Amino acid sequence: MARQPELERRVLDTLWQGGQWSVRDVYDEVGAGLAYTTIATVLDRLHAKGRVQREKEGVAWRYHATRTKEEALAAEVGRVLQRADGASEPLLVAFLDEFEQVDPEALDRLEALIRARRERQ
Repeated sequence: MARQPELERRVLDTLWQGGQWSVRDVYDEVGAGLAYTTIATVLDRLHAKGRVQREKEGVAWRYHATRTKEEALAAEVGRVLQRADGASEPLLVAFLDEFEQVDPEALDRLEALIRARRERQ
């Protein structure tokens, strides 16, 4: 069985595709080898954490993510920076080093984004 954080990520990846999803829809997308009730429980926990919203449709719930994938990842990065406890600059440099290895043109795009943001101010 998938570990809970991994399963939550897979469920969120499904919801991040957009639209409203029933438990059955998510189960059909993610549920290979899992019980339907497992997916229902994960969705309920994600709702309790505020990561998904749900609306009643007939007797069933329909779910959607409260944030886009990019917004959720940005919030995670923000939490890591808060935990850096005054060492955010070395952490940012290390992040840029990792980011540049994955995407060599990333620093050029980041520099352009920073320049554009400064020009707006």
